[in-house]
Amino acid sequence: MIVLFANGLHREYAHTNADCSFLERIIMLNRRHCLTYIGTSAVAGLSPSLAFAQGKPLKILVGYPAGGAVDVVARQVGEELRAAGYNTVIENRTGAAGQLATEAMLAASADGSTIVMMPGGNATIFPHVYPKLRYSMSDLAPLAGVCSFQFALGVGPGTPAKTLKEFVDWAKANPGKASYGTPGAGTAMHFMGVMFGRKAGIDFQHVPYRGGAAAMTDVLGGTIPSLSTTLPNLVTHHKTGKLRILGFSGDKALPGLSGVLTFKEQGYPELQLNEVFAFFASSKTPKAIQLELEAAIVAAARSPRLVAAIEKLEFDSDVRSSADLARHLKDDFERWGPVIKATGYTADN
Repeated sequence: MIVLFANGLHREYAHTNADCSFLERIIMLNRRHCLTYIGTSAVAGLSPSLAFAQGKPLKILVGYPAGGAVDVVARQVGEELRAAGYNTVIENRTGAAGQLATEAMLAASADGSTIVMMPGGNATIFPHVYPKLRYSMSDLAPLAGVCSFQFALGVGPGTPAKTLKEFVDWAKANPGKASYGTPGAGTAMHFMGVMFGRKAGIDFQHVPYRGGAAAMTDVLGGTIPSLSTTLPNLVTHHKTGKLRILGFSGDKALPGLSGVLTFKEQGYPELQLNEVFAFFASSKTPKAIQLELEAAIVAAARSPRLVAAIEKLEFDSDVRSSADLARHLKDDFERWGPVIKATGYTADN
């Protein structure tokens, strides 16, 4: 069977001697157009996202500094998308806890050429925290999630506690000394500390930092006793003995963290939390382009190289389709609303 593409038409012929002369004449007359069409169709046949990708500019905005967790994962995904044919550029638009990048994406043409990668909390927590937030969930089109991670509470030399119970006992015996640092106010880590303090019945003072590095420096130096941050940020220091992880927000113990219990196992089931790093486009982006981007990002996130790179960063490979991601975000949005309202916290824009 010979399949012929000519002048945009698709026809099939049985491969017989009688047909050969006819086919040869057609091919000779349409040779240039035929070969061009076949080449284009071959690319399209590989993957819908590849057909869309060939040489197309794709700017991925990241609202956090170069070298940070979001940036590193975005660049890893960008490499895979570049290999798939996209002309991918990662651009860091830092400021306002990641809001500036999202605003820039929404201000760009809604044609799929500019997207943003950010933690899901920027879509689910920020609307409850920032009264003057310039976007809402309805402005965002969730494309795909690429990885997830859990949160944890770590302590340094600022407290002698070696278990969560010992920390609670120490905090009650030393009023005013129990505080916790986070990479920033209005984050999941901030509110996890609030939830823990209320459940434990301790005065747990929040100390917000501009990024996780400074908070880590202070907890390691004993300036603050504890740190609420992402689990991956604590693992290396825990294994080297520089700090101790007292609990984390997963649903089960991890083989690589022997002896470290989940919050749930220690009587804090409400602290079973996780976060995703995900890609978003403007909700005004044509649906067909959203689907093409989703397919490309999901394929990139499932590549063995990217899975290995993400796991090396101590994140969990957690590929989510647009529909799965949207459900997760909706659940988180509804979950965080009453928690944040109960704290009375609002951020100054």
